[in-house]
Amino acid sequence: MTTTQYDLVIYGATGFTGKLAVAYTHERYGKSTIRWAIAGRSRSKLSALAEEFGGCGIIVADSEDNSAVEAMVSQTRCIVSFAGPFSRYGSNIVEACASRGVDYCDITGEIDWVRSMITAHDATARKTGARIVPLCGHDSVPWDLTTMVLAHELKKTDPNERMSQVDFWDKIRSAPSGGTLETAIEIIGKGSPATKGAFDPLLRTPAGTASTSALKIGNISSPTLEADGSARGLFVMANVNASVVKRSNALCDYGSAVTYREGQAFSSIGKARSAALVLAALYVVLRVPLLHMAFRALGWLPKPGEGPSEAEMAKGFLRVTGRAQGERGGSATATLTFPTDPGYKDTARMAIEAGLALALEGGRCARAGGVLTPAACQGEVLLERLLETGCTLQVGSGNEARPAAAA
Repeated sequence: MTTTQYDLVIYGATGFTGKLAVAYTHERYGKSTIRWAIAGRSRSKLSALAEEFGGCGIIVADSEDNSAVEAMVSQTRCIVSFAGPFSRYGSNIVEACASRGVDYCDITGEIDWVRSMITAHDATARKTGARIVPLCGHDSVPWDLTTMVLAHELKKTDPNERMSQVDFWDKIRSAPSGGTLETAIEIIGKGSPATKGAFDPLLRTPAGTASTSALKIGNISSPTLEADGSARGLFVMANVNASVVKRSNALCDYGSAVTYREGQAFSSIGKARSAALVLAALYVVLRVPLLHMAFRALGWLPKPGEGPSEAEMAKGFLRVTGRAQGERGGSATATLTFPTDPGYKDTARMAIEAGLALALEGGRCARAGGVLTPAACQGEVLLERLLETGCTLQVGSGNEARPAAAA
């Protein structure tokens, strides 16, 4: 790649999570040699943000203005986008990055949009070397990287071991933002389109063929009592997480037939049932336009650009515990913990570190381009960066766990 003005451009910088990303980059890297810029549609908002967090450049670009997007992409090694819904604001940026050989990350959880990006741009990105890595936030770095860790652990005891099953228990505290709800409303309104073509794009290999490494999704759909008296219930992003691991398995070949199972962990079946009722009620509100508009007008739901307070985010956390079984009888356990609100504050950290892994340590990441996943592209590099900036990881065999070093 020719010399560029910036290592990293944060697009959608004036949105709720985008501002958190700008604050994180300034606080952690503001005095370093990283060259970075903030980008979005409004010059006045960007200028105000730059005054608060100095040391960054400003790029004005509307995602629907192809010439402006091309100009933005040409100035950087990597774009990290926080502007969702991505089916509405992301496609032109991905196309520009893929065609120019520029790396890209985002925080989407819109798996059907990701499928469309694979179909449209994977072949181009493979030719240009662009590493297009969506899903670099709460959706779905924690589960994608933990599955990667488990696959590696299985092989430590037996190099020939391959994964047959991975099971997840999620402990989480987080509150939604208006942007997240806006994306949910759009997804619910559209529904899930039928997959076109000979095979699911998530199964596309670097050669463009269908992977023989399949993944079966068996996520928890209703409150289930565990053997120890605890419970698991539906986790709203479990199917997205499973789909990301499905793609990683197609690219990394964890196992020829992996069963993925995930649920939110609760201390009792009663609490799991109560949470299920809340989710069902929220779905109805988001599904009916008059209801969600009324709830927003009354202040019961956040509007786009609004989100949890700093105090609320400080109380947040995510603890993902995964257990893997191998085809030859091996087993492994890993727990990856995020110390603050995973949906926003730690999503900002995840995405920025994913982008910097490519911009600063790209030689240690996947060399080939394409529409990839965090595990298949940044992999261990991203895990190291997250452990160095706040996460903790415990790994072990069977049901026992041991502390893991940060690097």
